[in-house]
Amino acid sequence: MIRAEKRNNKTGFKSINFNHLMSIYETNYYNFMLVFKYKSRDSNTSLSDQRPFIIEDIFHDKYTRIFKMYNKFHYDDPVQSNRTFSIKSHLIFYMYNDAQLLEVKSLKDNKTFQNSISQKIKLNLNLFYLLKNYINQ
Repeated sequence: MIRAEKRNNKTGFKSINFNHLMSIYETNYYNFMLVFKYKSRDSNTSLSDQRPFIIEDIFHDKYTRIFKMYNKFHYDDPVQSNRTFSIKSHLIFYMYNDAQLLEVKSLKDNKTFQNSISQKIKLNLNLFYLLKNYINQ
């Protein structure tokens, strides 16, 4: 009886699987390239004054780029000597140029290698929404 009920519940819901995660990675790569169109290999690549994102490379070669990305904010008060500040997230981005994938991992997941597919989908969907919001502005 319990097994039949579990089987009915599994068929009633659409499961999120590895293919969904890969399509999110591909879409994030495409959207990232649309937004940033990075060209340089500097360790700190400032995108522009209008785009307050800073990309800080951790590793960069021909096919793979591992980096952190954070926001840069400006104070409106001209009296202050230091008018900028940054909020750094606990995310690491893995960009695979040969496969055209962009993956997001948290620092905790990157150190422990223990995360579920639902956690991966959650982080990568958040990046997807961030990039889409930025594109639509």
